Amino acid sequence: MRIPEQKIDEIRSGADIVDIISAHVQLRKKGKNFQGLCPFHQEKTPSFVVSPEKQIFHCFGCHAGGNVYKFLMDFKSISFVESVQEVAAQIGIPIEFEKEFDPEIQTEHEQMFDLNVLAARFFVDNLYKSEEGKSALEYLKNRRLNEKTLKTFGVGLAKSGWDNFMNYASDNSVDLSRAQALGLIDKKDSGGYYDKFRGRIIFPIMSPNGRVVAFGGRILENNDNVAKYLNSPESLIYQKRKSLYGLYHSKEEIRKYDKAILVEGYMDLISLYQSGVKNVIASSGTALTDEQTQLLSRFTKNIVVLFDADTAGQKAAMRSIEILLKQDFDVKILSLPDGEDPDSFIHKFGKELFNEKLESAQNFLEYQVTSFKEQGKLDDPEQMTEAIRELVKTSALVKDELKRNLLFKSIATKFNLREKLIEQEAINFFEQTKKKEVREEHFQKQREQREVEVNKNIEDLKENPLERELIGLMFEGDESVIGHIFDNILPDDFNNKIYRSIAGVVYNAYRDHVHETSAMIDKIEDETLKSFVFRLAIEQESISKKWDDYTGSYTKEYVIKQSADDLVKKYRIEQLNKIIKRNNKTIEDLDDELAKLELMKENNELNLEKSEIIKAKPFYENDES
Repeated sequence: MRIPEQKIDEIRSGADIVDIISAHVQLRKKGKNFQGLCPFHQEKTPSFVVSPEKQIFHCFGCHAGGNVYKFLMDFKSISFVESVQEVAAQIGIPIEFEKEFDPEIQTEHEQMFDLNVLAARFFVDNLYKSEEGKSALEYLKNRRLNEKTLKTFGVGLAKSGWDNFMNYASDNSVDLSRAQALGLIDKKDSGGYYDKFRGRIIFPIMSPNGRVVAFGGRILENNDNVAKYLNSPESLIYQKRKSLYGLYHSKEEIRKYDKAILVEGYMDLISLYQSGVKNVIASSGTALTDEQTQLLSRFTKNIVVLFDADTAGQKAAMRSIEILLKQDFDVKILSLPDGEDPDSFIHKFGKELFNEKLESAQNFLEYQVTSFKEQGKLDDPEQMTEAIRELVKTSALVKDELKRNLLFKSIATKFNLREKLIEQEAINFFEQTKKKEVREEHFQKQREQREVEVNKNIEDLKENPLERELIGLMFEGDESVIGHIFDNILPDDFNNKIYRSIAGVVYNAYRDHVHETSAMIDKIEDETLKSFVFRLAIEQESISKKWDDYTGSYTKEYVIKQSADDLVKKYRIEQLNKIIKRNNKTIEDLDDELAKLELMKENNELNLEKSEIIKAKPFYENDES
């Protein structure tokens, strides 16, 4: 379907961009324009500007910008046609589509959506119309899913074999490069294509408006050599960090009850939905992102987090809780009995008992205290101190001042401490957070002012071996390692401009919750630099050398974290030594005794900082339960 150009212009002219955007972003008038916090990246100081005069928006932080259609396309991850329809509906202009439509002028977005619909139908037909589908249906029946539910969620099957969809796509004149971009097929090393989804139950992932944006596939038969779940890669129409599985089906129930239940996986969600618990969404096994939370806030500000009771599930729950609190959500946590997940629990005990458990969900503070108690962190004074600091840190994220102070009071009462002591801990946390924000803002300004300069002859550059090793560690795919490096060393701190550029790319990827090696390398635009990083990632010089020195009792993950801790300490000490050396040289040349004393005092403080760095506990020990 195609909307006439004049109708598109008419709708755009009749809309007020301030009215449209203010439904999703809190705007304040500033001079002729309106200003607010950018919805496309995290920031504390508003840099998002909307011009009612020019009917455009622009962010001076992340450089997002465009007209009213572009805003809705990016904010809601919808197509151009959908954005025009939404604006038209809001301002009451009827749309008439052109009767004759030339598919050649269809947008790339629309063609991708159409291809995903074709694929979804193919997978559904496999489930109901093939021999292999019979065993898949039997498997789903054993998981107690009925046919109505399967059809509601468009569940399908990718058959075994390497070319089922590829042949179907070819027969239907599909652009294979577009199918590859959507992750439906991939290229063989020897040439040609093969199916990415094979021998898997397929779960279509939909946008809030019901468009198929991606697929998730679960293996039918457990195999240690094959990933249990396989998901579509990011594309023009799918950004994982902006997508919530099940939201299209559950959004009206979420609005109705003014509450969402967050679970981990597809089966958890579908089983709950089938049993009548329909205000449910899934994060696909990961912690929530800022963008997902922002999306959910359009429907409710109340959420119950329901993750597995294992260590990974608890960590994911805590990361989600922190992000939700920052977005001003009221957060509760539901813990199921050991060995149970939402899928198994709802089938064993039914909706009524599940709802009873739901009513007993703990607030995040009670959950944290219980978790620390179970981990034995409240039995030892040192661990208890750290646990209380964590409780204060999490409570400090609550925006409502009255609620925040009541939480501090509750912590003080639980541990028989003076409220003033808890308040001081909160002040310390706020001060640390402010310092980190100032550093980030400083880096943001520096990044905007300076374009990345890449010296093509990398080998001739004077380099610091520690910087090279730090860059190598960033591409090990460990999110906690990357976070530790950037907690202590910002990209601008790197002296070598090549490494500074690479660190800048990784830093931005990390802030977007991207830490997989290939995904980060894809964000490097310069091909020479990208080639260098590929080589660096493959060589893994520092890690390989350390790995060879250890016995089998140490995991590679442990060695990587230990290397990161050692390197960060060495690098920080090296930088402090440089300042001390420079100060000593200045002291020798100075005649002013007062100035000499000031520099000597600074050197003493720097030496104390070095001692603290050396004595600091390894960062990875803080993560151990």
